[in-house]
Amino acid sequence: MSDQNELSHQTGNNAVTTEARPLPTYRPHYTSRYDQEAWEVAVRLPGVSRENVAVTVENEILEVKATRHFDLPEGWRPLGEHEPIRNYRLRLDVGPEVDETRISGGLEDGVLTLRLPLREEVKPRSIEIR
Repeated sequence: MSDQNELSHQTGNNAVTTEARPLPTYRPHYTSRYDQEAWEVAVRLPGVSRENVAVTVENEILEVKATRHFDLPEGWRPLGEHEPIRNYRLRLDVGPEVDETRISGGLEDGVLTLRLPLREEVKPRSIEIR
């Protein structure tokens, strides 16, 4: 099959192709922790390569979009359900306290780790008492 999303069936001697159905999008599992310096988010994206991940922040919403491509080697047959393409999407409200210009991240062993530093003005401060 050339396109996993294309639906076709036989009617008599003619093959009928219907419109492609959209692939489902999955919300990946994630964990987060918050300290006085930053918010750190770890997103599980098994089998996703670095070039298939996009991270954006707009209007205080962090969005992670990723796509995993997995084609079976020729001659292999899956034992269960097989999805050659899987789309992931995660949206998180990061609020105004995150400094969007200093966000950093990395992908290792199927886990995308994002560090979202807090703006200086919202970090806790010690006040000296005289």
